[in-house]
Amino acid sequence: MGINATITGMKIAILGAGALGCYYGARLAEAGHEVTFIMRSAYETVREHGLKVNSVYGDICLPAPSVARTPEECGPVDLAIVCWKTTANNLLPAALPPLLHPGTRVLTFQNGMGNAEAIARVVPAERVFIGLCFVCAMMNTPGEITHLEGGAIQFAPYLPTAEGAAQAQELADLFAGTPVETRTAQQAEQILWTKLSWNIPFNGLCLAHGGISIRELFLMPGQPERARAIMNEVCRTAELRGYPLPQEIIHRQMEQTSKMGDFIPSSAVDYNRHRPVEYEAIWGTPLARAHEVGAEVPEWEQLCADIQTRLKEKYPQA
Repeated sequence: MGINATITGMKIAILGAGALGCYYGARLAEAGHEVTFIMRSAYETVREHGLKVNSVYGDICLPAPSVARTPEECGPVDLAIVCWKTTANNLLPAALPPLLHPGTRVLTFQNGMGNAEAIARVVPAERVFIGLCFVCAMMNTPGEITHLEGGAIQFAPYLPTAEGAAQAQELADLFAGTPVETRTAQQAEQILWTKLSWNIPFNGLCLAHGGISIRELFLMPGQPERARAIMNEVCRTAELRGYPLPQEIIHRQMEQTSKMGDFIPSSAVDYNRHRPVEYEAIWGTPLARAHEVGAEVPEWEQLCADIQTRLKEKYPQA
């Protein structure tokens, strides 16, 4: 049975409820859906004190949200949203089945490429969807999210069918009545390249320079120009693969990013906190796809080498 976007109260699980998952989960709860947050480190705090979102688009306070430590504790849902880091995807075969009933859809809000493919090894491919999120949100205190800007989501089906497109629109409609702007696309790879055109250069350079902020990056001589050059190569790759991006995307993203101030991209945060970095999903797999179509990407390749050097210095046994 498909999702009826006109009915509130859909049962939804947020798998990996960090800053991103808590922000969108709280917005879905705000829209009237039954949301369970599957989390570990913040579980006790959120269970006892609730979930707070301090947002530029209006704060949310959930005094008694539904929380679970494990998928088994949550049980089957209508929609499972995977928000954990891609470095945890090896857990999908164990984590997803307890959340499934015959009509469950699975939506990934994760970074990079290869996530839908990993989910489709566990769930029928026609029930897998991609959501590309453009949001600056942090959880510096357990159970309290700071949402600085952004939040728009693009949805696409993993399989580009008419039925998949219709269901992607139904997923987008779940956010009706919230400040989250949504739209849909038929081709998943198209929207993946859209976000990667930002993530590869800016997430990458902030990581390669030791976990710095956007402000620090823009103050470094030559680095904004380097980011632009890498972004050009990513956009060229997308075009060669048959998914041309809007011509104004580079100028727009450079301008918007220059205003992000002290925001530290996710991989740089992971690096600073000694957590695994999503190298393969954000840089490795997309670079392999660039090589498949013969794209010339010297700046991107140098960035990957710089990131790997940085990671080996911090994680010599990895």
